[in-house]
Amino acid sequence: MSQRRVALIQNAGNFCNPSVAQRLARSGHDLVLHAPRAGMVEELLGLGTEVEVIAGDELARHGPEWDSRPFGARHLVERTLSRFGRIDAAALLPPRGWYAGSIRGTLLDAPLEHIEAIGGYFEATAHLLRAVIPAMRERGGQILVYTSDSGARPEAGWSLYGAARAGQNFLIRAVALEHAHEGICINALGSKNAITAGFPGCPPGAAGDDFVIPGEWSQALVAETPLGRLGTMEELAAFATVLLDGSNRFQTAQYFSFSGGWNSA
Repeated sequence: MSQRRVALIQNAGNFCNPSVAQRLARSGHDLVLHAPRAGMVEELLGLGTEVEVIAGDELARHGPEWDSRPFGARHLVERTLSRFGRIDAAALLPPRGWYAGSIRGTLLDAPLEHIEAIGGYFEATAHLLRAVIPAMRERGGQILVYTSDSGARPEAGWSLYGAARAGQNFLIRAVALEHAHEGICINALGSKNAITAGFPGCPPGAAGDDFVIPGEWSQALVAETPLGRLGTMEELAAFATVLLDGSNRFQTAQYFSFSGGWNSA
């Protein structure tokens, strides 16, 4: 069994997870990376951490074996325990699959498949938590689930998506209370207008994990953000890491907004 803390990072190449992985490596964690981006593993090995890789094509992206379904979720945990014998932290990024990002528009205009997709957010989150929590019961641990700030504030045109995310946040917080006595800290983190390359409408080269070059494309996003700028993945990772690295074990059953004030505006 590893004597160092061990972190499982689902969809490690997406969102703020590449930066989170670097921060955890520097703080003495060994890592299990699911679907890392190109060059990520080599960078982390150079920091002196041990890395187990679960390739993106190792778990099917659709159907009963993908990473947010029961088989896939168990596979992530079993590979982690097989390599290191423990899980101290887990950064989870559900959902992945046919329903991810598919819920848009108003209630009356939504096609039936968008309404049916709402449940996918709950199912993906539930399967992942059901797989990870038992592996932490012996010594406790920290779980952070990335959701969306769309669930923190009602917004016209986003009724279905916002409701799906709000329900997801509620599920995470309630489950956290069920396991707080075991020393397992479970929190949700949602962002709004914190972006990186590939963000819808963002021109190529206008954003990376640690920078954003504003332009006409970003004006509407900046205008709705009280801080008057966009956030970066590096900033989001700095916040997320505190909920994963063992330095703060007194925070659980919370939803955290990372939105430059959008959720309160």
